Amino acid sequence: MYRLPLWKKTYIILYKVLLRLIYIISSLCLRQKNNKIVIALYRTKDLEGNLKYIYDELIKEMPDAKIHLVRGENKMNLRLFKEVILLSNTKYLILDDYYLPIYLIKPRKTLKVIQLWHAAGAFKKFGWSTLGTKFGSNQEYLNLVPIHSNYTNVYVSTEKVIDFYADAFNMDSNKIYPLGIPRIDLFNQPKECAKIIEKIKKDNPQLQEDKVNVLVAPTYRAKGAQEESTFDFISLLSNVSKTFNKNIRIIFKPHPYMNEKSLAPLQEVPNIIIAKKYSINEWMLLSDAFITDYSSSIFEFSLLKRPLAHVIPDLDEYTKNRGFYQDIDVISDGKIINNQQELVEWINSRHKNEYFDTSNMIRNNFDYVEDVTVRIVNHILQR
Repeated sequence: MYRLPLWKKTYIILYKVLLRLIYIISSLCLRQKNNKIVIALYRTKDLEGNLKYIYDELIKEMPDAKIHLVRGENKMNLRLFKEVILLSNTKYLILDDYYLPIYLIKPRKTLKVIQLWHAAGAFKKFGWSTLGTKFGSNQEYLNLVPIHSNYTNVYVSTEKVIDFYADAFNMDSNKIYPLGIPRIDLFNQPKECAKIIEKIKKDNPQLQEDKVNVLVAPTYRAKGAQEESTFDFISLLSNVSKTFNKNIRIIFKPHPYMNEKSLAPLQEVPNIIIAKKYSINEWMLLSDAFITDYSSSIFEFSLLKRPLAHVIPDLDEYTKNRGFYQDIDVISDGKIINNQQELVEWINSRHKNEYFDTSNMIRNNFDYVEDVTVRIVNHILQR
């Protein structure tokens, strides 16, 4: 079993004590401001997705709100001391992913720590659920840094996944609310959707040519000691790209944590667009089909009722090293693809305006698919 080196353990303890001390002093000196909100960006540098939708609605509901954006990092450095001072008199802290400083302090009882987890449904395991797996943290580290602690409100897409999130966050299930995923409100705004499609096409002139757009968005895969699988999705896609029909265009949306170097095999492939600008939900609007491995984005794409598939030749390896909350064939209506030939055949059989029945998938992963943002903001503000 891996054990933390003594120097690292000592550093974490001392850092944590100092950080808590600064937070306590700041909390005593600064009066809490009921209109002060901190939004932590971790996955991207820009405000988008769930956080953007909640931000916009908060501005409407709280015209006097003072909203501060911070860029979360998983590093115990000098920057966090400044951030805990910022948090010391904040009323609302809003996250959609990991945020280290809130796990290291004991926040005011009046601070609302709101987790808008970025994933719909409950697919691959994360957080405390991965304890004891190759991917997960070890107990010694979690004793020092209790990740995903101190949440007062967690919002998920369906009541069916509450127990899974309670396990992942090591928290009481009565603080988890199945009110939905804010960013899916976009799909019910036809005028806004049309504007976004027009913007994307303007920024990507090659999209003016009428082809079948297949959106490909694999999940992030850890490297090194935490590696879940040896499967290389990018290499597979690069190898088979020449076998796609001429009317097929691949739009590859990298995961926010994917580094630029890993995209190199796709850079010069003529029938592949690397979609760096715009969110994945925005790219879904002009996509005729969707392919992933284990990304929960497939649940959101199901709302559009278009073809979808999972490329998962490494299912056994991934299950062993990380694991899933539910079997893929139970919660997804997507086609299961296990090899290169199946992938090529599935992509080449796609066409424009193709309907795909995802009713079972929607029923399993969403309780609400309309007015989600308003519902959550009203709940946060207790109106």
